[in-house]
Amino acid sequence: MYNSYMYENERVSFPRVGEIILYTVNRGDNVYRLAKTFNSEVSWIKAMNDLEDEKMIHPNQQLLIPMMYQQQKPQPYQRQSYDLYF
Repeated sequence: MYNSYMYENERVSFPRVGEIILYTVNRGDNVYRLAKTFNSEVSWIKAMNDLEDEKMIHPNQQLLIPMMYQQQKPQPYQRQSYDLYF
């Protein structure tokens, strides 16, 4: 049950996943390279910009690119000592 008095002083915040940027296409750009540069996906860029074919972009075209924040890769566990079994 929701009671408003329980949440008066609490501020609910959601983690930011990424941003959407407006990018102007330069000569020689392709969607695959843009996806890798901005940590995005080709399918996301196609869907967001209503592209029929990802190869059909041209210079000075403006694209909305959803950019994901890079996540920290887990570091492998490093042991200080080793156990030997015989």
